[in-house]
Amino acid sequence: MPNISLVVAIPLWFLQAKSIKKSYFGKRNAAFESDDDYEGPLNLLKVKRPFKNPKYKSPKKSKNLKQILTMERDQVFALDIPTYENIECAPSVLPQKKYCDITGLDAKYTDPKTSLRYHNAEIYQFISTLGVPNVQAYLASRNAAVVLK
Repeated sequence: MPNISLVVAIPLWFLQAKSIKKSYFGKRNAAFESDDDYEGPLNLLKVKRPFKNPKYKSPKKSKNLKQILTMERDQVFALDIPTYENIECAPSVLPQKKYCDITGLDAKYTDPKTSLRYHNAEIYQFISTLGVPNVQAYLASRNAAVVLK
């Protein structure tokens, strides 16, 4: 019989994989030449994670009232500049908001008879059933009571 010799081509990546000195499972491969090359199992806490951006900075958070007051105490402002501690500022140019005397919602209407402010027609029906002492009590709650003699 003829003598057939078999030649096996070993891929290059296989040879390189055998020469890796790090074992990911802590076992010693035959490729280790001495005990000094053995590093132990892979520690995932020490491996750099390329998916995290090292230049990322979280957005700046807003300051609370205590921090603002501390900063204002240290700085000297002119008297005409309003601050959180300075209530001496110019009056508002906007008209004062009017609220319903019954519900506390925005008052769109005013009853000409009793001068009570109300939010909608349902509340107007309630106001029309009120007596004079009750109307005076509602007006007194917003310091608009008219004392009738």
